[in-house]
Amino acid sequence: MKYLKSLVQAALFAGLAACSSNPMTGRSQLMLVPEKQVISQSVSAYKAELAPHAKKGKLNDDERVVQRVRAITDRLVAQAVRYRPDSASWAWEVNVIDDPKTLNAFCMPGGKMAIYTGLIEKLKATDDEIAQVMGHEIGHALANHGAEKMSVGMVSDILISAIGGGNQGRQQAGQLAALVAWQLPNSRGAETEADRIGIELAARAGYDPDAAPRLWQKMKESSGEKGRFDLLSTHPASDTRMEELAALAPHMRPLYAEAAKNPAAHPTRLAANVREVTPGGDPASHVVAPAALRPLALVNPAYERFRAGEAMLECENCALGFSNRADKLKTLDARGDWESLAREVLEVGYSQDIAWYYLGRAAEGQGLSDPARRYYQQAINLARNKDTHCKGMFTDICNGIRLPEQAEAALARLGK
Repeated sequence: MKYLKSLVQAALFAGLAACSSNPMTGRSQLMLVPEKQVISQSVSAYKAELAPHAKKGKLNDDERVVQRVRAITDRLVAQAVRYRPDSASWAWEVNVIDDPKTLNAFCMPGGKMAIYTGLIEKLKATDDEIAQVMGHEIGHALANHGAEKMSVGMVSDILISAIGGGNQGRQQAGQLAALVAWQLPNSRGAETEADRIGIELAARAGYDPDAAPRLWQKMKESSGEKGRFDLLSTHPASDTRMEELAALAPHMRPLYAEAAKNPAAHPTRLAANVREVTPGGDPASHVVAPAALRPLALVNPAYERFRAGEAMLECENCALGFSNRADKLKTLDARGDWESLAREVLEVGYSQDIAWYYLGRAAEGQGLSDPARRYYQQAINLARNKDTHCKGMFTDICNGIRLPEQAEAALARLGK
């Protein structure tokens, strides 16, 4: 029992001590394994994956297809480094595996990519659709899903040992269950993140975002002919997935239209398919995006509504979530990081006066006078009701802000 307790405590401690923010979405991730370590391990894994195909002469044997794929991924990588400039130091590489029975593609941590000809040929995939597949796979790498998955696996191993308690039969059963789970590459949440990142990368690279739901519809229709490592076995093409992508497409079209005006791809060294770099090394020596530029953030439909004065905060029971971010919100407000302030408030969605006040601050700070007036007025209205005021009989999450007085002063400053 003491052994069991120690192992469980170790697993819980590891989980609590190793949380970090997703570099693309900000979501909290369990991270016991450094990304650099995973990237280093992926290099040898990539070579091992390609070696048998190369031996059979099934690697990059159709120059026309290879050049087509590399042209697409080159443009995607150029956009990827705009979101994560540190990824400019990755040894990006893409190869085409000639396997007409396999509908699959992947991007390992560190940018090592491959696509199987089955996906291209069976789906009769257009360039736009190939871009969606590869953008999705690149999204997994950018969001550090590989290290996250390995970290979850490590905690699972500890818990399996604890549950087994030295009983070989039970422990083997636990290991088998973990193995089955481990073979599913990513959680549904990670898949959603990769979809979200991929469609935006593709749009910025000049590929039609409407191809995303169309691609997964094709995948769904092809599900009767699954091959080895079939993409559908790990990326279910559910109706919900296609609906979510279709809902994102309108927000991506402006990026696609802008890319169409400037069709030249940003230069990268991917086309040569060889980079003398240290995987996960210092990006300073491999500059692709100007260091002075702020990295791009993913387009957030909720944030776009905020800028238009149409923000929605609908969570009535998010006091704890809001309170947990109180110090961060105060810091962002103090230093005038208005975009981050708005995004944090929108993510919680708390529907009380203090949240609307912060949206007013964020809008005013960005020169959005009309939206700022709306948000300040909403804060004033809610502050008059004890149920929606940040200071109650036993609680105070006003973060040192006096409401409605400060919101009224802001309205006077902006002019009603």
